[in-house]
Amino acid sequence: MELKNRTAVVTGASSGIGKTIARFYLDEGAQVYGCGLDADAGLSHPHFAYQQADVCDERQAAAVVKGCAERFGGIDILVNCAGVTGIGTIDNTPVSEFRRQFEVNVFGVYTITKAAIDTLRRSEHAAVVNIVSELGVKCIPERVAYCPSKAAVEMLTRCLAVDCGPRVRVNGILPGLTETPMTRMRYEDAPDPEAEREKTRSRYVLKRMCMPEDVAHGAVFLASDRASFITGDMLAVCGGGQFITCQ
Repeated sequence: MELKNRTAVVTGASSGIGKTIARFYLDEGAQVYGCGLDADAGLSHPHFAYQQADVCDERQAAAVVKGCAERFGGIDILVNCAGVTGIGTIDNTPVSEFRRQFEVNVFGVYTITKAAIDTLRRSEHAAVVNIVSELGVKCIPERVAYCPSKAAVEMLTRCLAVDCGPRVRVNGILPGLTETPMTRMRYEDAPDPEAEREKTRSRYVLKRMCMPEDVAHGAVFLASDRASFITGDMLAVCGGGQFITCQ
């Protein structure tokens, strides 16, 4: 098992990519302390605990770190998966929505990482994995808030790698558009859901959508000893989408 006897905090663990990463980490032998806005994560495992929390709030982020340390004795891995998305241009995106996406996607990552860093530095296998996005390194239309917020997380990841080394490795994953409860509604609300999905698939070299399991495989690798000499880097899990310009 890649992560045996290690303890991970996974934000956004009650849904989508975060929940899948939590399951994969448990399968790889880790103890997982999840957090999210939902009251329950819907995961039952002897090595899993969950705390309802908003990681944008300093006190709640600190409570997550404290809860994990009390339950499992420390933290070896932090996975920053909590995030929001949104569609809009400068013409129809209110300032409040622009601020909201930065608050969750950027400040949330910073707040929980700052709360956890001292505990992480006590680990011999410390790693932070930030779930960024292919749209952190390129833009597409109608993502005037999302693309800049994820670009900020991409740069924050590199800054953290420099500041937190050599004790803590910090890397990011660039998922393609992933079918999760957060994104599924855009297809279900479309006049032709399958046509809308095909439009998404056609954006990628590998002609399929990213699945939460694809991202979880990358998150296992980056947290494991197989990635022990990798820090400040991005793992593109987006079917070649990171280098294709918008179509």
